[in-house]
Amino acid sequence: MVGFCLLAGAALAVFAAALLLPDYARMLRAEYELARQEAVIADLEALIEANRRLIDALPESPVLTKRLAMHQLGLWPEDEVVVLNGTRPAPPPPGVALVGRHERPKPPSPWVLTTAARVSNPRTRRGLLLLAAAALVAAVLLFPARDARAAPRQARQPVRR
Repeated sequence: MVGFCLLAGAALAVFAAALLLPDYARMLRAEYELARQEAVIADLEALIEANRRLIDALPESPVLTKRLAMHQLGLWPEDEVVVLNGTRPAPPPPGVALVGRHERPKPPSPWVLTTAARVSNPRTRRGLLLLAAAALVAAVLLFPARDARAAPRQARQPVRR
Protein backbone atom coordinates (compact mmCIF):
# COMPACT_ATOMS: atom_id res chain seq x y z
CA MET A 1 0.00 0.00 0.00
CA VAL A 2 2.85 2.41 0.84
CA GLY A 3 4.62 1.65 -2.44
CA PHE A 4 1.44 2.29 -4.40
CA CYS A 5 0.89 5.63 -2.65
CA LEU A 6 4.48 6.74 -3.27
CA LEU A 7 4.50 5.77 -6.94
CA ALA A 8 1.00 7.06 -7.67
CA GLY A 9 1.61 10.28 -5.71
CA ALA A 10 4.79 11.02 -7.64
CA ALA A 11 3.01 10.30 -10.92
CA LEU A 12 0.13 12.61 -10.02
CA ALA A 13 2.58 15.34 -8.98
CA VAL A 14 4.34 15.15 -12.35
CA PHE A 15 0.96 15.08 -14.11
CA ALA A 16 -0.27 18.14 -12.20
CA ALA A 17 2.98 20.05 -12.80
CA ALA A 18 2.86 19.35 -16.53
CA LEU A 19 -0.73 20.56 -16.81
CA LEU A 20 -1.00 23.36 -14.25
CA LEU A 21 2.43 25.00 -14.01
CA PRO A 22 2.31 27.05 -17.27
CA ASP A 23 -1.11 28.48 -16.39
CA TYR A 24 -0.01 29.14 -12.82
CA ALA A 25 3.04 31.09 -14.05
CA ARG A 26 0.81 33.07 -16.41
CA MET A 27 -1.50 33.88 -13.49
CA LEU A 28 1.46 34.99 -11.32
CA ARG A 29 2.69 37.31 -14.08
CA ALA A 30 -0.79 38.81 -14.49
CA GLU A 31 -1.15 39.36 -10.73
CA TYR A 32 2.28 41.04 -10.64
CA GLU A 33 1.41 43.36 -13.51
CA LEU A 34 -1.93 44.19 -11.90
CA ALA A 35 -0.32 45.01 -8.54
CA ARG A 36 2.33 47.12 -10.26
CA GLN A 37 -0.31 49.08 -12.18
CA GLU A 38 -2.34 49.56 -9.00
CA ALA A 39 0.74 51.07 -7.30
CA VAL A 40 1.27 53.44 -10.24
CA ILE A 41 -2.41 54.44 -10.13
CA ALA A 42 -2.15 55.07 -6.38
CA ASP A 43 0.90 57.30 -7.00
CA LEU A 44 -0.97 59.26 -9.65
CA GLU A 45 -4.06 59.62 -7.46
CA ALA A 46 -1.89 60.98 -4.64
CA LEU A 47 -0.33 63.46 -7.07
CA ILE A 48 -3.78 64.53 -8.29
CA GLU A 49 -4.91 65.11 -4.70
CA ALA A 50 -1.76 67.13 -3.91
CA ASN A 51 -2.28 69.25 -7.01
CA ARG A 52 -5.93 69.83 -6.04
CA ARG A 53 -4.82 71.04 -2.63
CA LEU A 54 -2.29 73.35 -4.32
CA ILE A 55 -4.93 74.77 -6.65
CA ASP A 56 -7.32 75.28 -3.73
CA ALA A 57 -4.60 77.07 -1.73
CA LEU A 58 -3.51 79.30 -4.62
CA PRO A 59 -6.17 82.05 -4.26
CA GLU A 60 -5.62 82.22 -0.49
CA SER A 61 -1.82 82.48 -0.58
CA PRO A 62 -0.42 85.74 -2.05
CA VAL A 63 3.16 84.50 -1.64
CA LEU A 64 2.48 81.34 -3.66
CA THR A 65 0.67 83.35 -6.34
CA LYS A 66 3.59 85.81 -6.53
CA ARG A 67 6.18 83.03 -6.77
CA LEU A 68 4.22 81.22 -9.51
CA ALA A 69 3.91 84.48 -11.51
CA MET A 70 7.64 85.05 -11.16
CA HIS A 71 8.59 81.55 -12.16
CA GLN A 72 6.12 80.75 -14.92
CA LEU A 73 5.38 84.14 -16.46
CA GLY A 74 8.60 86.03 -15.71
CA LEU A 75 6.69 88.82 -13.92
CA TRP A 76 8.41 90.56 -11.01
CA PRO A 77 7.13 93.32 -8.76
CA GLU A 78 8.53 96.73 -9.72
CA ASP A 79 9.59 97.59 -6.19
CA GLU A 80 11.78 94.47 -5.81
CA VAL A 81 15.21 93.76 -7.25
CA VAL A 82 15.57 90.27 -8.72
CA VAL A 83 19.01 88.80 -9.28
CA LEU A 84 19.15 85.94 -11.76
CA ASN A 85 22.14 83.64 -11.48
CA GLY A 86 22.77 81.83 -14.75
CA THR A 87 25.48 79.52 -13.39
CA ARG A 88 23.23 77.56 -11.04
CA PRO A 89 20.32 75.44 -12.22
CA ALA A 90 16.94 77.02 -11.80
CA PRO A 91 15.09 76.10 -8.62
CA PRO A 92 12.04 73.95 -8.99
CA PRO A 93 8.81 75.78 -9.57
CA PRO A 94 6.99 76.76 -6.41
CA GLY A 95 4.13 74.65 -5.29
CA VAL A 96 5.31 71.44 -6.95
CA ALA A 97 3.53 68.59 -5.27
CA LEU A 98 5.90 65.86 -4.21
CA VAL A 99 4.23 62.71 -2.99
CA GLY A 100 5.68 59.50 -1.62
CA ARG A 101 5.94 56.51 -3.87
CA HIS A 102 3.75 53.55 -3.01
CA GLU A 103 5.38 50.19 -2.41
CA ARG A 104 5.93 48.17 -5.55
CA PRO A 105 5.18 44.42 -5.53
CA LYS A 106 7.91 41.83 -5.69
CA PRO A 107 8.14 39.95 -8.98
CA PRO A 108 7.13 36.29 -9.01
CA SER A 109 9.67 33.63 -8.17
CA PRO A 110 12.03 33.06 -11.11
CA TRP A 111 12.21 29.29 -10.65
CA VAL A 112 8.45 28.99 -11.20
CA LEU A 113 8.68 31.05 -14.40
CA THR A 114 11.66 29.15 -15.80
CA THR A 115 10.17 25.76 -14.91
CA ALA A 116 6.87 26.78 -16.50
CA ALA A 117 8.71 27.90 -19.63
CA ARG A 118 10.42 24.52 -19.84
CA VAL A 119 7.20 22.59 -19.24
CA SER A 120 5.40 24.70 -21.87
CA ASN A 121 7.50 23.07 -24.57
CA PRO A 122 5.16 20.53 -26.27
CA ARG A 123 7.79 17.78 -26.40
CA THR A 124 8.66 18.18 -22.73
CA ARG A 125 5.00 18.24 -21.75
CA ARG A 126 4.28 15.12 -23.80
CA GLY A 127 7.24 13.31 -22.22
CA LEU A 128 6.16 14.25 -18.70
CA LEU A 129 2.57 13.16 -19.34
CA LEU A 130 3.78 9.81 -20.73
CA LEU A 131 6.06 9.39 -17.72
CA ALA A 132 3.18 10.10 -15.34
CA ALA A 133 0.87 7.68 -17.18
CA ALA A 134 3.54 4.96 -17.15
CA ALA A 135 4.10 5.47 -13.42
CA LEU A 136 0.36 5.22 -12.72
CA VAL A 137 0.08 2.02 -14.76
CA ALA A 138 3.13 0.60 -12.96
CA ALA A 139 1.60 1.48 -9.59
CA VAL A 140 -1.64 -0.30 -10.48
CA LEU A 141 0.13 -3.39 -11.87
CA LEU A 142 2.86 -3.69 -9.22
CA PHE A 143 0.61 -3.08 -6.24
CA PRO A 144 -2.82 -4.62 -6.90
CA ALA A 145 -5.62 -4.16 -4.41
CA ARG A 146 -5.82 -6.63 -1.50
CA ASP A 147 -9.28 -7.80 -2.52
CA ALA A 148 -8.00 -8.83 -5.96
CA ARG A 149 -5.26 -10.99 -4.40
CA ALA A 150 -7.55 -12.51 -1.80
CA ALA A 151 -10.33 -13.46 -4.25
CA PRO A 152 -8.48 -16.40 -5.91
CA ARG A 153 -7.62 -17.89 -2.47
CA GLN A 154 -11.23 -17.93 -1.42
CA ALA A 155 -12.25 -19.68 -4.62
CA ARG A 156 -9.85 -22.55 -3.96
CA GLN A 157 -11.17 -23.37 -0.51
CA PRO A 158 -13.69 -26.22 -0.46
CA VAL A 159 -17.14 -25.42 0.67
CA ARG A 160 -18.20 -27.39 3.78
CA ARG A 161 -21.80 -28.16 4.54
